[in-house]
Amino acid sequence: MTESEEPMAPPDEADFLDRFAELREVAAAANGLVKVEVDGTSDLVGLTIDPRAMRLPSEELAAAVKEAFGRARAAAQERAMQAVPDALRQETPELTALLKDIEADARGNMNEILVAAGELTARLDRLMRDGLR
Repeated sequence: MTESEEPMAPPDEADFLDRFAELREVAAAANGLVKVEVDGTSDLVGLTIDPRAMRLPSEELAAAVKEAFGRARAAAQERAMQAVPDALRQETPELTALLKDIEADARGNMNEILVAAGELTARLDRLMRDGLR
C-alpha cells in the first residue's frame, strides 16, 4: 500500500452501505391510487396520489396513505436486513457478555420494582382496612 492509499472497508461493508443508502421501496394502496416511496431508513421520499383518489372520503385517503407507507416501510426494512453483511450479523463474545449484563440489570431492576409494588399494595390494603374501621 502506498502513502496516498487509504485503508478501505471490506468490499461487503462498502457495498452494504451504498446499497442501504440507495435502497428504495414503493408500495400502493386504494387500488393503486396512492403510492408511497421510502428509502433505506424508512423515510418517506415520494408520495403520489392519483387525482381520482381525491373522490375518496378523507378517512379512506388517509388510511390508504398509511397502508401504502406501512407496506413500503416493511419491504424496505426486509431488504435492508437482507443486505446486512454476515460479519455484522454475528454475535461476538463481547456483545454476548454485554447483552447478558444488560439482561441481568433489567431483571434486577424489575425485581426491585415488583418488591416496591408489593409493598405499596400492602400499605394501601392496610390504609383501606384502617379507614373502614
